[in-house]
Amino acid sequence: MNSVSKRLAMGFLASTTLPLGVIVPQAAAAQGAQARSFDIAGQPLEGALLAWMRQAGMQVGYEPGDVAGRTSATVSGTYSAQEALSVLLAGSGLGYRQTGSGAVRLVRAPQGAEASPGGTVLGPVRVQGQGARSANSDVIETATGPVPGYRATLSATATRTDSVIRDVPQSIQIVPRVVIEDQAAVRLTDVIQNVSSVQLNGTAGNRAETYSIRGFVSARYAINGFPLTSGMDRPEAFFDLANVERVEVLKGPASVMVGLSEPGGVINIVTRAPAKEFHFDGSFQGGSFDFYRGEMSVTGPLNASGTLAARATGAIQTSNGFRDGARKSERAFGAAALRWQPDGLTQVDLTADYVDQKVPFDRGLIADDDGNYVHDARTYYGENWSTTGAEKLVLGLAAQRQMNPWLMLRFTGRYTDALVTDSNAVDLQGIADGMVRRRITNRTEDSKDLTMRFEALADAFTGPLEHRIMAGVEHNRGDFAFWSARANISSIDMVEPIHGVTPTPVATVNNIYDYEGRNWGFYLQDQIALGEKWKALAGLRYDRARSYTWDRLDESETPTHDNALTFRTGLVYQPSASVSLYASYTQSFQPQQGQLVDGTLLDPEKGEQYEAGVKLDILDRLSITAAAFQITKQNVATEDLDNPDFSILTGEQRVRGLEIDLTGEILPGWNIIANASHLDAEITRDNTFAVGNRLNGVPAFSGRLWTSYGFSSGTMKGLTLGGGIRVVSKREVDLDNRFSIAGYETFDASIRYAFNEHWEVSVNAENLADRFFVEAVQGDNNLYPGTPRRVIGTLRARY
Repeated sequence: MNSVSKRLAMGFLASTTLPLGVIVPQAAAAQGAQARSFDIAGQPLEGALLAWMRQAGMQVGYEPGDVAGRTSATVSGTYSAQEALSVLLAGSGLGYRQTGSGAVRLVRAPQGAEASPGGTVLGPVRVQGQGARSANSDVIETATGPVPGYRATLSATATRTDSVIRDVPQSIQIVPRVVIEDQAAVRLTDVIQNVSSVQLNGTAGNRAETYSIRGFVSARYAINGFPLTSGMDRPEAFFDLANVERVEVLKGPASVMVGLSEPGGVINIVTRAPAKEFHFDGSFQGGSFDFYRGEMSVTGPLNASGTLAARATGAIQTSNGFRDGARKSERAFGAAALRWQPDGLTQVDLTADYVDQKVPFDRGLIADDDGNYVHDARTYYGENWSTTGAEKLVLGLAAQRQMNPWLMLRFTGRYTDALVTDSNAVDLQGIADGMVRRRITNRTEDSKDLTMRFEALADAFTGPLEHRIMAGVEHNRGDFAFWSARANISSIDMVEPIHGVTPTPVATVNNIYDYEGRNWGFYLQDQIALGEKWKALAGLRYDRARSYTWDRLDESETPTHDNALTFRTGLVYQPSASVSLYASYTQSFQPQQGQLVDGTLLDPEKGEQYEAGVKLDILDRLSITAAAFQITKQNVATEDLDNPDFSILTGEQRVRGLEIDLTGEILPGWNIIANASHLDAEITRDNTFAVGNRLNGVPAFSGRLWTSYGFSSGTMKGLTLGGGIRVVSKREVDLDNRFSIAGYETFDASIRYAFNEHWEVSVNAENLADRFFVEAVQGDNNLYPGTPRRVIGTLRARY
């Protein structure tokens, strides 16, 4: 090393692909004082410090010259982290001091003296951290692992580093697996409704979910930080919850983290990882509409040393559904994960999951020009041969290595191969004389997608400041082949539909095209601790997006070439360990297809958000996030009125909102997760729709409350009672605001009894009052009705 590099000692942040925790500011003192077992042999001091970090779950910063040539004392036994470090440093002439962000920094004796000034010292980070422990649970929380109870305090979604939620200057909500099980959720939508400002946008004909976040439609969600296939404008299949550890929603533009995206936010689903101890859980469910589901997951070590661990998860589900005349729904899901940890510095994860579904194609209900629609969720305008099917395989690889005490590198990659087939899918074309006009579409969508990321991560000390630095490069390539054929079929009565149209006519090919996308992203992020009370975040990303569309019918080619520089920044002020005040500015970037009348390609959509809020931790039990924000989406393509086959870029849409989310434990055994939001979503510039019109499908007010209480003693020990309410106000059917779709309230309840630590039985009832409501509004011919009263019984085992 030269004289400059000798002043650098680098360690890198734990990977978001690992269940490795981070010692966080509010938990640092308690974690450091907690007694635990240490076993560190006498050795060169630098290596001993690395072992201490792994076993204590804390970080150390130091000058390389201070530790060079020194050896450590042996540490063996039960100590607090500080006691173990004092023993390790005995006789070395070094001491340490606590830093403002929950780490320690070595200083020359006497202990407490100031470190040598000058230079930049990059210190080893939280390697193999122990995470944050709930005050009322033995589960130790990590940023990607199980959550002890309803309340999560760590996340890797917002920054792709293990971060404390209260340190992130942006609203982020987490729904852990325990909530999913308590509510007996069977859809991703059931989970998402626990988060403010998120609504189901539609299901693409009952194929997969798309959502509206803070008023803007987000067609793709992410799994373990990877957005779904870039070549698709919607997911390929419904997401199965069997392998879900937690669902996280980052609000507002997130292009710096995930690349091409809409400005409302991103939903990130974190899957279950292998564990070093054996664990099995399985359940069987049965309920209304001939719903049956079985799922299981088993995990544990594959060798005596525990360096190799695996998890296998599977689920099978069938249902006749509540739509009269529709075919049965069937889904099979399987997932496997393998984790190799040959030492404390290396980890490799291999994952695979597969889903095969066959469900009825269903556009929902339809409204006439006067806004009238049938108020019966069971009314179905398709036929029992109208089917949409999907097969999807996803393979993942994640590898990281801490090369030495000053360097960690990380690679993650994902490959997706999916085929969607719509067989005689019945679309709704309008209403004439009380009859719903229909057509069928046969369609195939064949997609392949590969995404790769390479990142380096570091903690840096610059004088009194601490930095979490991440630099990376990302490449995505997506290929998509589309084929469709259509034909009209007979109309059906709007109020009393009579099914049984056979045979179906021969469809005529109407569209064949191939799509190819190639995207590069380069990004840099710095999380800065400015002493004990201030934290800052800054991120920068450059995206280079290229796509080509070949129309195979008219033999034309449409290329798009877009580049964008997006930015995010924010500041957090923490006057106490339980209060965080924050403000942030973030941007988004999303290419779009189409062109102006002169042949010029459309500029990409751009979004920006201003947000301010407060995050409160109450008695280490409850977390509250309240936020105020404004999101503006620019370059919205609108129709060229003089040339209908082309577009112009005059559109701008704006959403201003207030929201609050609460989650945690009110009293021991009494859990709650609740939210409420108010969204003022309107068109602010357009040549087609009136300025001031509301964005369609976006309620002005929405909220959800769920609470449960578990008895831990007495004759009712093992019994848990729960219930909740969901409220959504009216929504506009389209951007013309021709008419509104009524809002709704639904009530849910549950009762669960645990026979012992291994077996429990529960009954959950959804929409107790059996009220009709429209859950998703995508247009006057895409009104998706909510589920009527549904009761589901669950038998669950855990070992």
